[in-house]
Parts: sequence; C-alpha cells; structure tokens
Amino acid sequence: MKRNKFLATLALVSVGAIALAGCSAETGGATTDPSSSTASIDLASFEQRVDAWSTAPQPWAGPDSTPTPPKGTKLAIVSCSGIVAGCAAQAAGAEEAAKALGWDVTVYDGKGDPVTQNQAVVQAVNSGVDAIILASTDRVLVQSGLALASERGIPVGSTGLGSAASDSVLYDVGPDFFEMGRAMAAWVVVDSGGKANILFTDNKEFESTGQITSAFAEVIKECSTCVLSDPVQFTVSEVGNGLGSRIAGLLQTMPNVDYVMGAFNAPAADMVNGITNFGLADRVKVVAAVGGEQNLQFVKEGNVQAMDAAQDNRYMGFAAVDQMIRVLTDNPLWEDPQATSEETKYAQHVPIKLFTTDNITSTSEWVADNGYDKEYFALWGVKP
Repeated sequence: MKRNKFLATLALVSVGAIALAGCSAETGGATTDPSSSTASIDLASFEQRVDAWSTAPQPWAGPDSTPTPPKGTKLAIVSCSGIVAGCAAQAAGAEEAAKALGWDVTVYDGKGDPVTQNQAVVQAVNSGVDAIILASTDRVLVQSGLALASERGIPVGSTGLGSAASDSVLYDVGPDFFEMGRAMAAWVVVDSGGKANILFTDNKEFESTGQITSAFAEVIKECSTCVLSDPVQFTVSEVGNGLGSRIAGLLQTMPNVDYVMGAFNAPAADMVNGITNFGLADRVKVVAAVGGEQNLQFVKEGNVQAMDAAQDNRYMGFAAVDQMIRVLTDNPLWEDPQATSEETKYAQHVPIKLFTTDNITSTSEWVADNGYDKEYFALWGVKP
C-alpha cells in the first residue's frame, strides 16, 4: 500500500517507541487462555464475511458509463518506488490504461524518498503535463509539488492511500481498507473457532494502515471469547532493523498468544522471520494485508503467515485513469454506490481477496478475474 503498502522498502526504527510493558503477559490485553473458557460464540456472521472475500466471486462493480476520453493528454505518474511491487503495479496499471487511450505517459520513480517524490511532481508540472497520478506516493510528503500543480491548474489524483478527496488531490483509488481489516479479523475468529488470543501490532504513520487495524480490532471485540492484546506500536523504520526479533521476544513473555496481527506486508515479513528464528513457528499464526509476493509465498508454504488480504493494484491504475477522464472533461467523479466512507467514495470498488493455504494457487501479483480491463476499455471506446 499500504503503502500497499512502498512500505516494503522503507528502513526501520528504534524500539523505544513501542510500549512493550503495557503488552506483557501480566499487564497487557492477552492475559488469559481463551481455549480454557467453556463459553462459545456463533461464528455464522464471521464465516459469511470470510466467504465473501475468500471464495465468493466478485463481479464487476465499477462505472456503467464514462465521458469520451480527451485526446492528446499528457499524463505523469509518480510512483512511490519503482522497486516496491505495489507501487510499481499501480503505476503500471495506470500507464497501461492511459496508453490504451493514446495518451502521452511519463512514469517517475519516487525511489521511496520524499525529496525525490516531491522533485518528481515539480518536474512533471514544469514539463507541461495535463494531469498527475500519484501511485502510493503520500500527498503529505509532496506538498510543495502539489501546491505548484494547483497553481498551474493541473489536476492530481492518487492510488492506494486510503485518503479522502482534498483540494490538492481530487480523488484516491484504493481498496476499502476498513472492510479489509474486518475480513482479516473475521478469518482469525473463524480459524480459531472463536478462541483466538492475539498479539495486536499497529502503525500510525499511514491512513490505510490505521483503517485496517482499527477495523480489525472492532471486529475482534465482537468475539467475546477472543483475547486482543493492547496495541504494540511500531514504525516502518524498524522493519528489517529489529522489529521481528522484538515481536518474537515479546511473544516469549505471552505464552497464550497464538495469532499475531502483523498489519501490512513489510512488518509482517519481518515478524515471520523473527518468529522462525526464535523457534516459535509452530505456535503462532501471522496475518497481514496488501498481498505482497513474499507474504503470499509464506501463506502458500504454511510458513508462519497463515492469511494475507490482497488488493488488485493494476485495477487501481485503471480506475485512477477513468476518474481522471472525468476530471479532464469537467464531469463529476464517479461515486461508488457501495462505498461506506469518504475514503472509498471515489475508489471505484477496488477488489480485495483473502488468501489462505486453502485457496492460494499463485504468489504472483493478484489480479481479479472479473474482466475489469475489458469493461474499462469498452467504456472508453478503445480496443484492448
């Protein structure tokens, strides 16, 4: 994205920011063994949510019409990083869609660096583009570039951020991160038979992550026989820099924990490695979001991570171009009638899917099989 994500390349932090004491076996939320309880809960509602995002088909639910695309459009796409799979796939999707329209497309590599990303936006503006799409490039980090774009009257959209529309970025196309978190929590409840004891890790640096983790916690709390620890905060600078070992060490003090909410791809992968190195691989299951290839490989192999909530990054690129067509032709943005928040209002119903060892067949970048590319091409009046 998270984010979906770019998150994988950022380097990691000091652990002093994590309040470990509040999460210990004695003082944290995970204080008891839920398996010892004689109480039980009705799993039906949780099972329905899991089925909806893991086995049920997801038919096309995007727009039913689009204005005639403008000709001769110059589009700049600023990717958060060319080597982060999610960012690159979103940028590639937008590039594929725009080139199908005959647009002149330039992709800028933000290299995971806010300074480089901001310079890319400024360079795009000065090159005389007609529009800009930020592919998981956080708008907060490119404010001066956005100010220049606004001054020149150049519209900007984004993908993968989980942000509501603003004056500087007119729309964001991303999955329903709230529903993603709810689906992840429902899976944990079902997989554990309503007896999950969860170490809950959280990150406050990205809107999308906060949406996932807050929704996860809300649903877990609906399971009266489950246990959720106090949140253990981490920063992305810790990923690959001791986070995995820190979480594994904490797990050693919490012997009843059998699930870890790993938030998104990069930290979850670090936790998998730490848990394995500490000899805890047979005791706990990690769950995470965004669907990175390494994480999906863990799931496929049954290697600590047992579930990953994936998003279709290519779809985001197509949908972002569709919304930009509307902006450039002075038409209103398409609003998803199924949207439940301001953050998903213009997201064009990005597909998500829960992958587990039961349904995963490939670890490649996930692309929904509902024929959305053909749907978009038909709306735009172009041949694939």
